[in-house]
Amino acid sequence: MMLPSFRLYHFAVKRMWRRMLLLTLLFWAGVCGGYALVNDNAIWQEYGWWFPLMMGGSYFLFMDVSLMLVMLRHGEKKKWKRYRLKNKFEE
Repeated sequence: MMLPSFRLYHFAVKRMWRRMLLLTLLFWAGVCGGYALVNDNAIWQEYGWWFPLMMGGSYFLFMDVSLMLVMLRHGEKKKWKRYRLKNKFEE
């Protein structure tokens, strides 16, 4: 199990929270637009208080997936550096 450092996690969150917020808002704007075109009704009138919860949940889902990818890439880079160093010393 890979445990990321707090510094890496904090740096990644600082870098991407705005992009994930924009992604979430654009995603839900598309969903609202499509729902309004199909049903002639606003989605928030249909779902009420569930709608902001769905928006918040999707934001955290997008953020978690993005952070997971950053952590995996960081771990892979460490493995690549170790592999490169190992090969240099073997020569």
